[in-house]
Amino acid sequence: MENMEFNNACFEVLEILRHVKKDDLAKIPKEEIQKLRENANYKHEFIYDPEKDIKEQEVSKLAKGIIAVYFYKYTASEQQRKKIKLKQEADIKRSEQEKIEEYRQSEQYDLFKVKPKTKNRRSRCYK
Repeated sequence: MENMEFNNACFEVLEILRHVKKDDLAKIPKEEIQKLRENANYKHEFIYDPEKDIKEQEVSKLAKGIIAVYFYKYTASEQQRKKIKLKQEADIKRSEQEKIEEYRQSEQYDLFKVKPKTKNRRSRCYK
């Protein structure tokens, strides 16, 4: 990952956190916020609209990941954590199944299949 990508994501997270409820923001350790501030690219052009869903905005995947981790670690209830864990497990299973299907459709998979023997095969002897 490029350092600039991380720096931009830190700035995006800081901008998003400006719109979070104060009691939820207070649950995030000050050290985490400080790390974001130290690494943020303040020249990065990013505007967050709290009226829109995060999925509707151009938020980097990395920033979404950081926000998700903060939510899971610091603000989610036990019930929300269980729900997130179940979804993660389902996503992993689905991803593994997709990889298996891709592999089965690949040429490499054909190399390991046992091919039926044909009747009129003659063995050749080379001298």
